Amino acid sequence: MPFRLLAAAFMAALLATLGLMFLRVATTPAGQLDIAEGDFLLLRHLALGLCGGLTLQVVFLHKPPGIYRGLAWGGAGFLALTLMPWLALPGSMPGRVSPEQPLLWLSVMAASAGGLWLLWWPGDSGKPSPVRRLVGLALLLLPLLAGVSGGGFEDGLPRAEPMADDDPELGIWRGLGLNLLFWLLLGLFSVLAARRVV
Repeated sequence: MPFRLLAAAFMAALLATLGLMFLRVATTPAGQLDIAEGDFLLLRHLALGLCGGLTLQVVFLHKPPGIYRGLAWGGAGFLALTLMPWLALPGSMPGRVSPEQPLLWLSVMAASAGGLWLLWWPGDSGKPSPVRRLVGLALLLLPLLAGVSGGGFEDGLPRAEPMADDDPELGIWRGLGLNLLFWLLLGLFSVLAARRVV
């Protein structure tokens, strides 16, 4: 069984990363595609997808997956590992561990993931209790409130990866869109891999 879980996670990670690479190439203006950056992006998303895909396979063992459920879990991964750390930590890049403050990045990610878990995962009664939902919501909002009070938004939106000839705001939305696509594809392909392999 562990080998099947790992094989399903690898298959989902590989397919999601390939989908991301195709969209990245299709949306990058002519002459601006950086091959070295693409190789790094490929390896980073493949490793991230393998960890995320393995987590999803373990979650899917508890309850058989559906397509919408897989997409929702992928969206939760995007929220916890990309959007919340980027919003809460000034100077961070979307979808990347902040090299200046890795422990703070991990704590934001853990609080966001824990908050989503408490909000969404059913308790013994089949649905989360009101207290559990309240604690989950507080955990989810805590990093965001700490980031705002820490002065991370004085210049508007947090920064994104610099891109030649792109206006910075467009680079932000492009980076977030690619990361969202990756996580949704990972959720979708994790469902398909769970059905076929596990």
